[in-house]
Amino acid sequence: MLINQLAHRTGVSTRALRHYDGLGLLSSRRLDNGYRDFAEAAVEEVRRIRLLLDIGLRLQAVAQVLPCFDRDGALTACPTARERLRGQIRELDSSIAELQRTRGLLAGALDDLVEL
Repeated sequence: MLINQLAHRTGVSTRALRHYDGLGLLSSRRLDNGYRDFAEAAVEEVRRIRLLLDIGLRLQAVAQVLPCFDRDGALTACPTARERLRGQIRELDSSIAELQRTRGLLAGALDDLVEL
């Protein structure tokens, strides 16, 4: 299928698809006219990429975790996936702690406001 068709079926821009293809996250072949031709399996590949991006992984980590999906699309317990997902949880925990600290400071400042 052509890139416009893949974009339509996945809701991902052609620009992003070209980027994923350039990084090796997707595979395509070139037609005689130079257009990219994607296999039907690319639809699920793009969905997996978007899932990993949506949970906060960066593209470099996505490239390392993608091979951990089995043929049925389930994420297997490969060491790379475990390591990357645990790292993402640590980053989220750190962000949550910082946001809670900031919220506490803001709430304290609000309490200290003097009514005019």
